Amino acid sequence: MNFIKSKGLGILLCFLIALPSWLLGKQFPIVGGAVIAILLGMIITLFWNNKGKAQSGIQFTSKYILQSAVVLLGFGMNLSVILETGRESLPIIIGTISTSLIVAWILHKIMRIPGNISTLIGVGSSICGGSAIAATAPVIDADDNEVAQSISVIFLFNAMAALFFPIFGKIIGFSHINGHSFWNLCRNSD
Repeated sequence: MNFIKSKGLGILLCFLIALPSWLLGKQFPIVGGAVIAILLGMIITLFWNNKGKAQSGIQFTSKYILQSAVVLLGFGMNLSVILETGRESLPIIIGTISTSLIVAWILHKIMRIPGNISTLIGVGSSICGGSAIAATAPVIDADDNEVAQSISVIFLFNAMAALFFPIFGKIIGFSHINGHSFWNLCRNSD
């Protein structure tokens, strides 16, 4: 009962942001529910500075529920497919993750970005965005502000990619391959 009193309001608020964000994300998959949730959270924070009783529940949701969701996401993966795909693409995976982490480290040094933030952005850029950040944050003892900043940067990158990659693809000739739309080709390869 004490748990509900101390954390219930914040958990309810997060749920009230998550549910419509998820539904809108299904309607607008190019934007996604996570980006919509972040935007809603930013808008709410503009008008609601003193979270008071809700703060404890918000922190609980951002730490434990989000981390649990990342773990549960792993249960939906087919291990044999992962092993087969991983074996074939392991050099590419190692190369892209290494490059992203090295670039994040270099930018950390040049731009004096805090270490935890650069690590989280590097991991989020190279692995799988917000999920990777949520999984890495407790390992490196990142605080809530560092996690929020890193996730915001990654989702800004995602939004920019959603806008500019199709344009860039068309410029370099990926708009049509043998009379088929590049996007249909990608969709059919799944």
